[in-house]
Amino acid sequence: MWKRPSLDTKFQIDYDWWQANGKDIRVAVRGQLCPDCQARYPDHRNTEAVDWVDPETAEVVRADALLQSLRSDCARKPDFISRNNTLVTNIFRIFLRDGNPPLTPRQLQAQLPWTSAEAILRTLTGGPVYMGIRPARED
Repeated sequence: MWKRPSLDTKFQIDYDWWQANGKDIRVAVRGQLCPDCQARYPDHRNTEAVDWVDPETAEVVRADALLQSLRSDCARKPDFISRNNTLVTNIFRIFLRDGNPPLTPRQLQAQLPWTSAEAILRTLTGGPVYMGIRPARED
């Protein structure tokens, strides 16, 4: 049953949206990398899995190279989330950085204090779907 999204509606990246629209999210992820990491990965192919050592636990895990670079390098830079980015870019980066947890406009606003939760809601619901960000599916 459809309900009008509100400030308490949780959103996240819908990976099925990317596939249904014939788009490759890996191209978009690469586009969010800082210039140094983009130079390290000249395209989005052949970068799917790398061994990554968790700096806190020393556990070695298989990880997506592009996402891992984004999380461990790019996200630490002061301009990764900033007023200079579009609102959709900042929201997309928050979801990528944090592992795509469902978040409400209020929760997103806490990380984007220069933007109102109402503006976030309007942006995410006021027209076409941007970057696959849609209301989270309720299980």
